[in-house]
Amino acid sequence: MGEIVVNEFLSFEGFVDTSYSHTDTENEIGNPNTSVSDNSFQVDEVEVSWLFNFAAVSGQVDTQLEGGDRSDTGDGFFVEQAFVNLPLANGDVVTVGRYASMLGFEAFEPTGLYQYSTAYGQSVLPGYAQGIKYTRESGASVFGISLQDEAFDNFRNFDAANNFQGVGQNLSSSSFGLEVAYSRDLGNGFAIFIGGAFEDSTFGDTNVINTYVTYETGAWIFAAEFNTGNSENGVFSVRDFNDAVIIGGTDVDANSGLLMANYAYSADSSVTARISFEEFEGQNNVQGDRTSYTLAHNKALNDNLALIVEVSRADVEISNIVKDEETTEVAVELLFTF
Repeated sequence: MGEIVVNEFLSFEGFVDTSYSHTDTENEIGNPNTSVSDNSFQVDEVEVSWLFNFAAVSGQVDTQLEGGDRSDTGDGFFVEQAFVNLPLANGDVVTVGRYASMLGFEAFEPTGLYQYSTAYGQSVLPGYAQGIKYTRESGASVFGISLQDEAFDNFRNFDAANNFQGVGQNLSSSSFGLEVAYSRDLGNGFAIFIGGAFEDSTFGDTNVINTYVTYETGAWIFAAEFNTGNSENGVFSVRDFNDAVIIGGTDVDANSGLLMANYAYSADSSVTARISFEEFEGQNNVQGDRTSYTLAHNKALNDNLALIVEVSRADVEISNIVKDEETTEVAVELLFTF
């Protein structure tokens, strides 16, 4: 990604993410078994980031066109981020506006991923929120705290009486959200991170703890992550767990995590192996488990173009509908950055 300078105050950068994927899904729901295949070629995402830099403050506005199977909101154009940074003394920064969560090992954008897909079918980690954030970098440590209008996207399936309301109903009303994060470089290639998010809502509280450790040595990068949380307001209700509403209610426990290894065998090529898991438990002991296995190859064709090829497999088991599902996906991604 190379920044394009318009003048001394304004520059921009961005990417175009396109992909082809083929999926085979086998469902075992009673008898008989069912198999479904799907092919998809699409523009997953187009994003342009406008970067403003003045003497006292800096800012960023990310405009995004998103569509296809990996979109949570469907096809659409929207402003993903819009914030202003006010630098203080000693490396402290105050950020005001709409910005990304500090939690999570994996990047939000495809330009920061080691592979095509993300680790979790339904991540319990926060995404983007509006608020005010304070960060401080001191030596090998970084601390951040953010006060927000909400910490999670509250598109719930169930109201306070546990009545199903349909997919995409934003029924909760958040009083506030709080996010805290701390990272430290331990030296010798090791780094640690721990953070959490809490949301007070009309329908109940939601919280999640995120921690991960990374280790870099030579051409290798290793990472291990674990997340755990609980939602009383339906944020963790699994409304699209491999295309099926399976776990709901207003009290859902969730655990997830990943192990990843990336090896750069040349200056422009690397291979990545990843294992991830998700566990959800809702009311009446309804449980869902998902385990994913991913192998990917990433090659930079030149400074602005990358080709990613990935093979992944996801195994899903859901107790309330006696469902055993296996999905295999082959994907080819072309990522153009500017």
